[in-house]
Amino acid sequence: MTRHLFGRLARERDGVTIVEFAFVAPVMFMLLLALLEMGYVAFARSTLESAILVASRESKVAECPAQTAELIEEELMERLAVVSTFNDKPPKLEVRSYGTNFRNVGNPEPFNDIDGSGTWDPGESYQDINGNGQWDDDMGKEGNFGQFGEVVEFSASMEVVSLVPFVAQAINGNEGFYALSAETVVRNEPFKDAEC
Repeated sequence: MTRHLFGRLARERDGVTIVEFAFVAPVMFMLLLALLEMGYVAFARSTLESAILVASRESKVAECPAQTAELIEEELMERLAVVSTFNDKPPKLEVRSYGTNFRNVGNPEPFNDIDGSGTWDPGESYQDINGNGQWDDDMGKEGNFGQFGEVVEFSASMEVVSLVPFVAQAINGNEGFYALSAETVVRNEPFKDAEC
């Protein structure tokens, strides 16, 4: 009797589809959520890059680059309002001017390497390009939108809230957010307004 019952159960095909679905569904839903998450992060990164490009363009063609700080920050915040930030931290905008040469971007202030170590050491003389009274590993003038014809680097960073926190934790180990950044380097227009 028992052998006959097991044989009949082994041949039974009712319910096979639901069992197979139970094996496949979790993997399928995880992939779907991961795709949704990656799409959102790509959208946020694209929005950040677009915002920094627009902000840099606004500064580049401004009549008085130094007077455009508020307008540029407003433009950046307005464009990034569609992206939800982690703990409501606003995006961070950093601006540095580098004089008239693109080669200065990201380079340290020149120094006299007495001991030949390849790095600046206290006591070694240096050229204070940015005028802050100390040697810096980046010669850019922080917070400066530059003058006419000067090279300016714009960088923005923000922490974007994850739509699916466990996916974010699995991907980058953070507690439900992605740290994104974008930067661009432009030269301000060389034309000077008489009133500036």
